[in-house]
Amino acid sequence: MRSSTTVAASVLLLGCVVVKGPAHSSGSCKPDRSGPEVQQKDFPVDAASEYILPYEAGTTHVVWRTTSHFTSGNGGVGLYAVDFGMPVGTPIVASRAGRVVAVRDSFVDGNGRDLEENFVMIQHEDDTVARYIHLKHAGSLVRVGQVVRQGERIALSGNTGDTGGPHLHFDVQRCGPNLPPKYNLLPCGMTVPVTFRNAGPNPCGLLAGRRYKAAAP
Repeated sequence: MRSSTTVAASVLLLGCVVVKGPAHSSGSCKPDRSGPEVQQKDFPVDAASEYILPYEAGTTHVVWRTTSHFTSGNGGVGLYAVDFGMPVGTPIVASRAGRVVAVRDSFVDGNGRDLEENFVMIQHEDDTVARYIHLKHAGSLVRVGQVVRQGERIALSGNTGDTGGPHLHFDVQRCGPNLPPKYNLLPCGMTVPVTFRNAGPNPCGLLAGRRYKAAAP
């Protein structure tokens, strides 16, 4: 078992500024240089996280953005979102098991238009909803109502909507037990902090600018 000193040193190397205590205790983190600080205590312990990286084991992708999604205008809805840079057509997997509640794959790649993104959204047993956005035209591999396993292929990544380049936008939002009748890209709640158990140490969530290889779940 590593000492708290070793853990703290490892965290600092990953770019997470720990104010005091071992990993996953109190402290502040800055996963994105242009985003606000967040609290380490709010993140699930990474080794026991319910989530895995949303791409296949053995593959590696870079994180473009994390907390810099936050703006005062959106009330912090995007605070814990993650953008993964990846080529169009990259297989996307379910980060957590659940039921597919929304699918759209009609928009063409490279359209460059805000709110014209393809997506798959999956509701989990605790009523949180994972959103997989900017997917490829005709890139959905699931249908609404389908129950998917963690790690199951659900879509192909793309470049639809206002993107700045091919990538996957991933976030988890907390919603009520019943989704709104016209569920779409409009957030149903605040994003929640997420760690990934197959990404290596990520006590403050993923860090912008780093590449993460998905280990076997």
